[in-house]
Amino acid sequence: MKIILSLFILGYCFACTKQELIKPYGIEVLRESDSIVFAVIGDYGYDGKPENKVADMVKSWNPDFILTTGDNNYQKGNFSTLNNNIGKYYADYIYNFDASGVYKCKGRASEEEINRFFPSPGNHDTYSSSGLTPYLNYFTLPGNELFYHFNWGPVSFYALNSTERDMNEQFAWLEENLAKDSANFQVVYFHHSPYSPGPHGNEDKMQWDYQAHGVELVMTGHDHIYARIEKKDEEGFYYLITGAGGKSLYNASSNPLDSALFSVVSYDLNYGAIQCKATTNQLVVEYYSIGTEANAVDRIVIQRANQ
Repeated sequence: MKIILSLFILGYCFACTKQELIKPYGIEVLRESDSIVFAVIGDYGYDGKPENKVADMVKSWNPDFILTTGDNNYQKGNFSTLNNNIGKYYADYIYNFDASGVYKCKGRASEEEINRFFPSPGNHDTYSSSGLTPYLNYFTLPGNELFYHFNWGPVSFYALNSTERDMNEQFAWLEENLAKDSANFQVVYFHHSPYSPGPHGNEDKMQWDYQAHGVELVMTGHDHIYARIEKKDEEGFYYLITGAGGKSLYNASSNPLDSALFSVVSYDLNYGAIQCKATTNQLVVEYYSIGTEANAVDRIVIQRANQ
């Protein structure tokens, strides 16, 4: 009994005490493929039936990888909730080879030694006494891990850290990298939405001229809804909000956007996720809700610019 109790105490202390930040490896992800399938989830990291149902739907698509639009670990981004909020549902996609002991995922991605899970941080990921350290130590990501770039098939992806107050450094980095990007499609994703009809409304600091720099699609979370937003002076460019990944649901018409400036399609009836299929010629983006998986709630098709 004493031995078992001692092991329990050691395990508890290991999971709950403050840990030092693991230095990023600065890895690169450049995977070649003519076509890919990927999923996008947001505001999902809350252990329970909604997250379970969304995860089951996402995994039924057999995606090559998964992106997240933040809030990966409710409520406070603690070490102690990482496994139940994230690994319990998505361990097969996470290759976090440098994570400590109990946080190292053991699934298909680990067996293949290929990471298939690319999150961006949300505000709830920052609330622990260690800030973003649990998030950064759990995931093994490209670059500096806070904001990063990777290529998979015909798409180039840029994950930003919108929890920062000052985005100047990240936007300068983004502009520099987009200028030399030759991928067929460029996608940017992060947590706080530049424009939103949900209760959080617009995030001014994230309003940037993405389209002018070659981006086709921006995907965000924060508001627990789905929304497709088009600015009428940015034809063919889309802002998508996918924040109904498992935590709770919000009202998608709390802050209606000016109809003279925006076209908006929104959905807030149930939890869901985005499925994307990309080839060298087009990017097909569909939103699915649990319970109605047979039919997409919304669908857009983005053609390659020079086609």
